[in-house]
Amino acid sequence: MRAVCYTPFVIIDQVKLRQLVHVFLEENKKLNLSAFRTDEHCWIGNVLDSLSFLEALKSVEGLKMPATLLDIGTGGGFPLLPLAISLPETHCSGIDATRKKIDAVQRIVASLGLKNVGLFVDRFEDKARDKNFREKFDCVTARAVAPIAVLLEYAVPFLTVGGFCAFWKSSKVADELAASVNAQKILGVSFAGTYEYDLSSDFGKRLIVFFRKTKTTSSEYPRKVGIPKAKPL
Repeated sequence: MRAVCYTPFVIIDQVKLRQLVHVFLEENKKLNLSAFRTDEHCWIGNVLDSLSFLEALKSVEGLKMPATLLDIGTGGGFPLLPLAISLPETHCSGIDATRKKIDAVQRIVASLGLKNVGLFVDRFEDKARDKNFREKFDCVTARAVAPIAVLLEYAVPFLTVGGFCAFWKSSKVADELAASVNAQKILGVSFAGTYEYDLSSDFGKRLIVFFRKTKTTSSEYPRKVGIPKAKPL
């Protein structure tokens, strides 16, 4: 586990990312997408928090830049949109069950002219059984969606063998990790490491937890809609 400060972090396209903040905050006035309602809070709490993924790729052994990425529970578009801007060669998809949120993110995508983003309204459990999505992604991300054991059942069926998932968490994650051991075994993933970072004195320390997929997912998983959350593996 490695702690870093964002001071030396290099922003790839700050102009486009600042434009994202502006457009997002306008959408946020219409629909409650985020608690961050000022430029500064949105920049740090949404954009920089999302971009911590890029530094993590260089710090956690065995991870590589994904060619395809799926953000589950994308909500207002984080980490999806900052990553799509910063990784123009990566095709980034986002899925959420709430159409209003996906429609808002689609308007942001159109405003920014992003060509590498696809958006879908669906339940994770259903979309993971779509042959065009099952085991098709190099990386699956999730930020503030569910406990790790639940996230694994949502995410792993989308991953190619050898792919990895990245879950944004608070710094207190030991209990969730311990509770996910059975899910890891059943779903065929191994714990790949954590990346700890410090956004600012106001936001404090955060973590991204990584898992690598080691074998094909059984056709039993994910279970039907609602079961993974109600009865975690």
